Amino acid sequence: MTINTFRHALLFVAILSVLNSSFLSAQRRDSSYIIVTKSPGMSKYVDAATIDAVRYISLPDFVRMFGLNYFCNTVTKKMEIKLSRAQMKVAGENPFIVITDYATRKQTTLQLPLSVRTFDDTLYAPLMYFLPIFNSMSRTALAIDTTRESALIDSFKVSKIFDISAVTVEGKKNGYLIRIHSRKELNDVDRFMRNNDWLYVTLPGARADTAALNMVEPNEIFEQMIAVQSPTSTQLSFKLHKKVDSSEIVQDATSDDILISLRTVAPPTKRELAAERRRREKEIKDAEQKRLEEAQKRQEFLQTQLDAQRKKWELDVVVIDAGHGGNDPGTLGTIGTREKDITLGIALKLGKLIDRNLPDVKIVYTRKTDRFIELYRRGQIANENEGKLFISIHCNSLERKPSPTNGFEIYLLRPGKTEDALKIAEKENAVVRLEKDYQNRYQEVTEENFILLTMAQSAYVRHSEQFASYLQEEMDKRLSSDSHGVKQAGFYVLIGASMPNVLIEAGYLSNRKDEMFLRSPSGQQVVAESILSALRLYKAAYEKTLREGS
Repeated sequence: MTINTFRHALLFVAILSVLNSSFLSAQRRDSSYIIVTKSPGMSKYVDAATIDAVRYISLPDFVRMFGLNYFCNTVTKKMEIKLSRAQMKVAGENPFIVITDYATRKQTTLQLPLSVRTFDDTLYAPLMYFLPIFNSMSRTALAIDTTRESALIDSFKVSKIFDISAVTVEGKKNGYLIRIHSRKELNDVDRFMRNNDWLYVTLPGARADTAALNMVEPNEIFEQMIAVQSPTSTQLSFKLHKKVDSSEIVQDATSDDILISLRTVAPPTKRELAAERRRREKEIKDAEQKRLEEAQKRQEFLQTQLDAQRKKWELDVVVIDAGHGGNDPGTLGTIGTREKDITLGIALKLGKLIDRNLPDVKIVYTRKTDRFIELYRRGQIANENEGKLFISIHCNSLERKPSPTNGFEIYLLRPGKTEDALKIAEKENAVVRLEKDYQNRYQEVTEENFILLTMAQSAYVRHSEQFASYLQEEMDKRLSSDSHGVKQAGFYVLIGASMPNVLIEAGYLSNRKDEMFLRSPSGQQVVAESILSALRLYKAAYEKTLREGS
């Protein structure tokens, strides 16, 4: 039967009412019918059935559909099909198909993944495996359409003729012969072996039925075949599961088929297998040992780096900044108490407490005596000593003296949001006027770019907030005065300290009760103990975060 005959004979194919069925016994069968339409109004029926979700078709019905000659022997359950170029023999309950080429009288035996079945003396072939062989031998291009929801064989349809639609394998004494069935002469065919386990074949100018080819089952020589179609060629990739000593590719002299001869390596002896097994076991063991050693070294290196980073960021240096000093007395109380004296007293007492209770923490003072330290220099001192926390101590005051307003408050370095916060920051920042050349030094600290300056400390904001929270709680526990909470304002003294930092306003010197409390050594000790308690809580939480890798 010629290709033109098939092109004009079949327009399309569809499946009608597929019933899932099985050959349960010789007495029972649920039938379904495949309608083959040659032209409008004309149909033929092919008997079909389903066994274990695989569609089988009646071979007599199938070959009669194409007007092919065939012979069935119901006694031996064998069938011969006369094709245009070869004869095909099948047998019931047998997976082998014997093909005899008319021209060469050469026989080829192909094996289906599933056997041909017999029912009522009729042979049924598994369609999805039989069809590619039939296509190859009869030069047709029937395809299987599985687009319906049943996901079974839904219809036949005539598709464009493919050059390559089947690949078969023949066993030889010294290897295997892979036959690529071709419908046209192909030139410049190339093959390439990689790592002795992948065989790549490039077929220039060929169009392949990749759907059919990719359904080819594993066999004696290859465990997988991948067909890929490109605009200019077809590539077949074979995953071999036997070692190949050499390969050769030629074109069949009697057809357009491509033949690939693979000479396989002789199977190893038991002694060779044992030696190879021992070699591989040692290789695996050595590789695993090397991997473990490298992993251990890598882990040790990473741990060393991590420990170094943790050590670098441990809370081991606290900078205590006593506000004002020298020719800058700070605010004055109702009875003349100077802010600079109160802040220095609290700072020195806090330092002694830290030295006694946290011996692993180094204390750095911006000043330990009554001397003037510029605001910018205080931040420099903190940075030069690699401080991890900067605590600036101050006292508050109102213009009206005496005043009923009392209490403490804690400030973070951010733009002020309230009028009181802005006034306090302005008062504390005014000390820069005592510094030489302060106009040039602080010219960048303007309202417009203050946000940009504080962005440099964005990495410390969370820790500053955490310490301020502990500080507010501990001072509220120990001081009888009011707590005004945690606020924010733009203090120059905090801008230069590249670390978590807070500014404490310990009380109002414009309030007589606060003033008497803060000027007394016992009052200063209470404030210092409050700061120490907050520092211990913060240090524990901070270093826990370091241990957890944050």
